[in-house]
Amino acid sequence: MEGDNLKTALIGIELGNALRGVVDAMKLRVPEGDLGLVCPECGKPVKPFKDGMQGPHFEHMERNRSCSLSDV
Repeated sequence: MEGDNLKTALIGIELGNALRGVVDAMKLRVPEGDLGLVCPECGKPVKPFKDGMQGPHFEHMERNRSCSLSDV
């Protein structure tokens, strides 16, 4: 196994929202809201959302036109 594979993992939206809930409930200070979650395609920071027109989902913290998973 390569070293980089030990530094990242994919998580589901349920776990992402649970992590966000713990951070919010404990009133932890997270620099610029970055929970350390990244897009599997472009590697840019994403944040979990519980609701919305799409239901629970991740969104890029800043739109990335070069990523097919980012809203443009």
